[in-house]
Amino acid sequence: MNATKPNQRRQLVTMIHIARTQLGMDEESYRANLAHYANGKTSSTAMTMPELETVLEAFKKLGFKPAKKAVKGRLSPSTAKGPKDERSAIRALWIFMHRAGFVGDGSETALNAWVKRMTAQPDGTPGIAEVHWLRGDDAGKTLNSLKRWARRCLFEDLKKRGYQPEPRDSYNQLLQRWERINGAML
Repeated sequence: MNATKPNQRRQLVTMIHIARTQLGMDEESYRANLAHYANGKTSSTAMTMPELETVLEAFKKLGFKPAKKAVKGRLSPSTAKGPKDERSAIRALWIFMHRAGFVGDGSETALNAWVKRMTAQPDGTPGIAEVHWLRGDDAGKTLNSLKRWARRCLFEDLKKRGYQPEPRDSYNQLLQRWERINGAML
């Protein structure tokens, strides 16, 4: 059996219960609707997947509006509309590192926290709080710092997998080798 089936089933049952609450159905109305749309079954836990989907669609037609999932942290703005400079390269590299498993949180919030730490001054002056505020030397230094971190991650990942990367290999050389091994899926 597919591992996602129990999760999908649980999600559908949960959505139906939320719909019941949102639609203000009393117990009797709720059971009557279930029986009407699910071949006489009056319990959502006894329904098949198609029956659950049918009930949910019927509740949507009755006015149920599922809420969108909240996203942890801010997402990066669309790079299609943003500037094509170091800032977009920083975001792209951050997202790559997240997808490759080198960074735990790929959100814009996490990237901004890292940028703030990297641009903080030794005298205690706080760093630049947002990646889109980076300009000139600050943007270039931040991008190079992120590339060095990515290079170390790529080097260690290749070593862990039994490959022998050269210590003098550049970021681009390691990235090309890593992509050949892992596929350019990221």
